Amino acid sequence: MTVKVVLTRDSVCMGDDCHAPHQRDVTFRGATTLGEFVARVAGYPLRMRGARWVMFLGWNRAEGAPIAEMSPEWESPRLMAGTDPLAPLESLAPADGDLSFFFQYQAGSVPLAGPPDPPSRGLDPLAGRLALWLAERR
Repeated sequence: MTVKVVLTRDSVCMGDDCHAPHQRDVTFRGATTLGEFVARVAGYPLRMRGARWVMFLGWNRAEGAPIAEMSPEWESPRLMAGTDPLAPLESLAPADGDLSFFFQYQAGSVPLAGPPDPPSRGLDPLAGRLALWLAERR
């Protein structure tokens, strides 16, 4: 059995509004676990520094419950308390329609679920280029 999944997300600026509702339709095996699914769609929302995306089960945040959160600054997505990572997608899909997930944008990358990731040890590539550019201008 396969499950059709509809993904949509918040717009993050006026220019992004031009492409709303940012819908993507994908198909997954019904036996795919929720944990596997969240890991595979974690790249769907925009990867912006200082952003956190909360993933809701349902067409919008008012309709569903938050199940996970993700940020490009974290090593991996985090499931919210009470979310069963072993639940198969087919058990979540409504009998009369598609399975929908909504990603809500929130500024800041401090997680709601679990401790924050340790600070990155690597240099920020943009900061390194900026420092080099400033040094060349002196």
